Amino acid sequence: MTTFTVSDLARRVGADVLGDPDRRLSGVASLDLAGPGDLAFFAREAMREAVRGTRAGAVLTPRSFEPRELRFSVLKVDDPHLSFATIVRLFHPEPPPPPGIHPSARVDEGARIGEAVSLGPGAVVEDGARVGRGTWVGPGTLIGRGARIGVDCRLGHAVSVLHGVELGDRVRVHAGVRIGTDGFGYVPGPDGAHKVPQIGGCVIGDDVEIGANCTIDRGALDDTRIGDRTKLDNLVHVGHNVRIGSDCLIAAHVGIAGSCDIGAGTQFGGQAGVAGHLTIGAGARIAGQTGVVQDVPAGAELGGTPARPQRSWLKEAAHLSRLPDLFHRVARLERWLGARGEGERPARRDGSDEEGA
Repeated sequence: MTTFTVSDLARRVGADVLGDPDRRLSGVASLDLAGPGDLAFFAREAMREAVRGTRAGAVLTPRSFEPRELRFSVLKVDDPHLSFATIVRLFHPEPPPPPGIHPSARVDEGARIGEAVSLGPGAVVEDGARVGRGTWVGPGTLIGRGARIGVDCRLGHAVSVLHGVELGDRVRVHAGVRIGTDGFGYVPGPDGAHKVPQIGGCVIGDDVEIGANCTIDRGALDDTRIGDRTKLDNLVHVGHNVRIGSDCLIAAHVGIAGSCDIGAGTQFGGQAGVAGHLTIGAGARIAGQTGVVQDVPAGAELGGTPARPQRSWLKEAAHLSRLPDLFHRVARLERWLGARGEGERPARRDGSDEEGA
């Protein structure tokens, strides 16, 4: 079992320590479940009650945190969540790939395999493909003809990297991903829809992560592109000719239609959808289930369908929740006005007169 002292961990994340620096820790856990041998973290005010009741041996906290008593060691850092992520990797390092090429893997004669590459059972590397040094290709994964995979990439089980696709360095692709599939391109004719050949490529930058079962279409003519350090959650669909900038975060079930241009640093909540041929400016934030149907300026925060400024959308949602009460009030008012025209006083629900309401 790997253990670290509090002072060991503090040096890794630049923390100031309160309490016992020699306390030895063997794992990480949430505040609620942590025991005396665990490290937990406290990042938001809403977690303060959990801090008071935790049994953790040590807690990562903001630098402003002042404990009432030192029941645990405190590691004060600038960003507890980020520091916790760093420390988790110390306790749970990624296992090394199985060495070498499995006997059931197939490597075509014209393919080039770099040093220390791992090919799992049933993996296929077609003619003209290149796989960079230290890359791990999981069982049943296909590297299509002419595809290029950078160094130190991780491709999970049953991934398809189709012909002509390019992956940068340190790209992580989870199980079931399809990269370089045909885009949805058809032209209507008198005898039905005619498929438009999709002859563009697909270029993925460095340090990109692509969640399980995502689909990224190749371009129709130009390349589909995803910028460095962008992260896709599971089940995201990126249409043909889409260009996504660097450092974007795209949550599950997002769909981006063809030929969109997504600026750097943009964030999408789950199930958001973007219509085709739109431009979304850098740093925009799109709330979950938002339907984007027109261009979005840089830095905008949008929600709702059709998308509108998030503050307006939240106000509309608040008013919408009051509609049933408003409906009943208007109905009572209409009955009261009708009764006045007939010289009567309608009664309230509680039996009192409605006059003066």
